[in-house]
Amino acid sequence: MRVLINTVSTKKHSGGAYQIAFNFISKTLEHNEVEWIYVVSTDLDEILPDAVKSKEDYYVFPTQPDFRHSYKKVKQELSELEQRLNPNVVYSITAPSYFTFKTTEVMRFTMPWVTHPNKYSWSVLSWKERMRMRLYCWNLRRLIRKGEYFITQTETTRQGIIRITGTDPENVKVVKNVLPSIYNEIDNTLFEVDGNWVDVACVANDTKHKNLDIIPSVLEDLQQLGIGNVRFHVTLPEDCDCWKDIQRRLKPSGLMERAITHGRLSQRELAMMYRHCQLCFLPTLLEVFSASTLEAMFFKLPIVATDFDFNKEVMADACLYYEPMNAKDAALQIKKYIDDKNLQSEMKLLMEQRLSLFQDYDKHFNEILQFLEEVGGKK
Repeated sequence: MRVLINTVSTKKHSGGAYQIAFNFISKTLEHNEVEWIYVVSTDLDEILPDAVKSKEDYYVFPTQPDFRHSYKKVKQELSELEQRLNPNVVYSITAPSYFTFKTTEVMRFTMPWVTHPNKYSWSVLSWKERMRMRLYCWNLRRLIRKGEYFITQTETTRQGIIRITGTDPENVKVVKNVLPSIYNEIDNTLFEVDGNWVDVACVANDTKHKNLDIIPSVLEDLQQLGIGNVRFHVTLPEDCDCWKDIQRRLKPSGLMERAITHGRLSQRELAMMYRHCQLCFLPTLLEVFSASTLEAMFFKLPIVATDFDFNKEVMADACLYYEPMNAKDAALQIKKYIDDKNLQSEMKLLMEQRLSLFQDYDKHFNEILQFLEEVGGKK
């Protein structure tokens, strides 16, 4: 069985896909029963272990799509490589990758704007951004309709893929996200409380649908509820518009110290941040399967999250939910935790039970491998 792993479109700042590709490729070292062919982006090549890079069938290409520069050359070289190595199946971890293969391709597709956008996520975009996003999604739908086999992370996304592509439902495999394997090496029992502060982790990228700009309103509503010791910890670059807007809005009320950004963090640095927090806040308006939910449950941080199916599919009743974009409702849910230690203890127990469903990376990897073998066997 020859499997070509295609990560030529995996970028450094592409959210979870970068780490997912790293984890999967690293795990292939334990499965020599498969002939692996590695086609990786220059971005991903920077972090892959030497044991992978030393493989005979390891190929690095400029990160794609790069239509104005290397795209045509990469397209030609990929075609020649595929013809020469003749894999049974191609697994594109970041899909669509803007390249077409003659070999049967399995696309890992996790783009919520394509499969299940909602009125809330659209509402935070400007007119120009909405037009750009609609064109982008139209192009992605066009590209994935060329595919037949898919892997995704949730049933919500699976249904969207089936609806858009018209493929046989059996051709779309749900393999749920798992806690990154690095967390097996991290102690989740050591916590440091900073005085009387209630520190809240709010981990997300600088994209509008993450809705981090609700933080100033939530802090103001907490003040009105008589709670003045909550601090939010975010991972935004200091020079990004979202962080600047949060600071600007907090300044008139004297609450600037109540929002702290740590910038982009490695997984180990992120673990240290979680250790200083007592709660987690997830205001996202659109998601497939955020790793932040698993990380928060791992560190036993009771979670307040938006009331969406994609959140409930992961956390079920191990979370307090609030009406999306309703800062007052979010503040009320946070207050419930602060006022009720028994509720916190109850939720931590539920989170521990829920997390047990998402901790087995071996099972996660084997489910993907089994699906690739099934698809590749049809060639």
